[in-house]
Amino acid sequence: MKKLSIAFIGFLLAITSCKQPKPKSENKLYVPSNEASITTLAFNYIMPSDSVYKAHLMKYKFPASETEKIALLKTQLDTAKIFIVIADTLIRLPDDYLKKQSKDVHRSDKDMVKNMVVDSWSPQINIHETTGTFQIKNLAFSYNYNYTLFNQLKTLPTGSFNAGMFRMSAVFFNTDKTKAFAYLEKRGGLVVAQGYDIFMEKKKGKWFVVLCNLDWVS
Repeated sequence: MKKLSIAFIGFLLAITSCKQPKPKSENKLYVPSNEASITTLAFNYIMPSDSVYKAHLMKYKFPASETEKIALLKTQLDTAKIFIVIADTLIRLPDDYLKKQSKDVHRSDKDMVKNMVVDSWSPQINIHETTGTFQIKNLAFSYNYNYTLFNQLKTLPTGSFNAGMFRMSAVFFNTDKTKAFAYLEKRGGLVVAQGYDIFMEKKKGKWFVVLCNLDWVS
């Protein structure tokens, strides 16, 4: 029995050693904070992984009959750099952004969950319309994209792919910083443009998404 147990443990270790860790990009400028945790959480909610981006591009870039072009694209994707462009300036929101949504008499009963969250969050969240710039230190990279700010867009190397531009507002909190709200946009890449309202709450020291609402698509 003892020999059998040792053999079984050895088998498990062999399997474990064969598993390769998933590649993970690293932002050496990252500084942990509430804003950083929320920015990263929000980004990963609306941006597909680089592998999903490649798969969609392979599927929809050319008709299935154009096998040569698809093969060439696959080769290019295997070697080229794929960039996420981040807007330098934060999106400014009016102070009554959530309050207007809460008072909107035309909102749909189908959005009951959204309505309940907005009604609950809007009196508590302090939205203040101030200018600001996006802080790269607030984003912990989770996918193997290359990341660049919009003002460096012209410096991208020839043959690279642009997976779209990410924009967001500042992060707005309630008084004791247990609830937070941010507005985000994703433009280009696999879709033309989308805007999101994202509501988050902090429990046991960790932020999680309560509601990520697709606000508009164009």
